[in-house]
Amino acid sequence: MDKPLYLCVCQYGHSRSVALCRVLHAKGQQAIAVGLGTAPEWLPFLCNNANKILVLERNYINHIPFDYREKVMEFHVGPDVWSNPYDKALYTLLEQMVKERLGI
Repeated sequence: MDKPLYLCVCQYGHSRSVALCRVLHAKGQQAIAVGLGTAPEWLPFLCNNANKILVLERNYINHIPFDYREKVMEFHVGPDVWSNPYDKALYTLLEQMVKERLGI
């Protein structure tokens, strides 16, 4: 069986979603980062192909096409105060969330 594909969604697809992808990749998982503001035209395609859609702010579910909302899981970390996908505090926070919510 193939590994699930996680779609990590944040505002611009540069910091929080990339950090979450890094955590998932370190655990041997497939993950793609996307930004609502930078690649909205790709969202339907990516949502269709994802097994789980991980949104990094609660209100981002409102931007996910309705047909894919059952795939959404909240990974709410709030607004991007890190601006760096390599920030250790962000990585640690997301690593704990992945363990608690995804069990990996």
